[in-house]
Amino acid sequence: MDRIPKETGSGSFGAVPAGGHAGRGPAEGGHRSASGTLPAAALLGTILLLFGGRILAQYHPLTYLTGDGPYYALTAVSLLYDHDLDLRNQLRGGLEVHGKQIALGRDGAWYPKHPILMPIVAVPFVLLFGLPGTLVLNLLVLGALALALMRLAGQVAAPWPSAVAAFLLIAGSFLRAHVYAFSDDLFATLILVLGLVALVEGRDGAGGLLLGLGVAARLAHLLLLPFGVSYSFGCRGWRRGLRAIAGALGPLLAVAALNLAMFGSPLVTSYDRNIVHRGDALVMVSHRGLFGGSLVRGVAGELFDPVHGLLPTSPAIFLALPGLPLFWRRRPREALLCLALGEFLLLFFATYQYWSASPYGPRFLMPLVAVAAPPAALTLQWIQERVRVRARGAAAAGASA
Repeated sequence: MDRIPKETGSGSFGAVPAGGHAGRGPAEGGHRSASGTLPAAALLGTILLLFGGRILAQYHPLTYLTGDGPYYALTAVSLLYDHDLDLRNQLRGGLEVHGKQIALGRDGAWYPKHPILMPIVAVPFVLLFGLPGTLVLNLLVLGALALALMRLAGQVAAPWPSAVAAFLLIAGSFLRAHVYAFSDDLFATLILVLGLVALVEGRDGAGGLLLGLGVAARLAHLLLLPFGVSYSFGCRGWRRGLRAIAGALGPLLAVAALNLAMFGSPLVTSYDRNIVHRGDALVMVSHRGLFGGSLVRGVAGELFDPVHGLLPTSPAIFLALPGLPLFWRRRPREALLCLALGEFLLLFFATYQYWSASPYGPRFLMPLVAVAAPPAALTLQWIQERVRVRARGAAAAGASA
């Protein structure tokens, strides 16, 4: 069955106060309350209106499916219409054309190289709207990510600074380049942030479940699971740590079972079965062999490259720097968790051959921007408090005069 629904185009797819307890949720000393409803609504409305308008202004059939996007979209199409993961019916051209973007199954099927959680979620959107449904889903993911960043920042800061920090980290970083797209980076970052929010609020089972699901959104996030589990053990003891492990176990077993069915082993992944053309032969390669670059050059590029570096493409992240000491003082374990996750991703992807495989910004470091939300919100809250103190002082001076 060779179906692409409803759209055609010329192209083809050929604040916890000082002294609060670390690891507890907002109900035990944080800022989340009914007062956060208005800032959250304002944040979500602004994101949807601003970036939704941008999408409408840019829209032209199929132009939003770039990079890996077409393969994610056609995985959803295959699930919807063929009820399988074999992409041979959707992709025109041979392995010479698509070998790098598919995983060759043990039975010769062309399985998705990329994780399948986002295409699964996209199925009802494709059913309702055709391929533009992937763009609708991407906008909703962006709005949900903004709210998740606000919720994460709200562990240490008041609602309005948290909402403003979330907005600035999206609008003032390379994340905005992923709006007109079907972005697995936004989706995987959303799942990760939701998992972190659950953990810091004391919902260890839910946190483990979300971090486990995150592996089905980005395979490399498997390496982030130990950080979350260690946080649960360190904050709340072995029982709660085991609860986080139990939560993650289900999604991990599902991923392993899928690997077994497609590739013959639970430990062989879709990134181990890619096909490249070398000379006159087609050769199977694994991404495990692509982490041999220079660590120093990789880190320098990830941070300072004019087009793909974090700092030139994400000036809003500088807001987090003044707030880091406040974050450490108020919630040291949460600060350590965020710093450890960010540093690990920076170092891990620095040696990856394709770390710069993005039109703009270091897409694999999107979670690093996300974990900057709490200290950025604290910086904004500190500024807000200083302005209020000066305004009160000026008002008092005027009244006494």
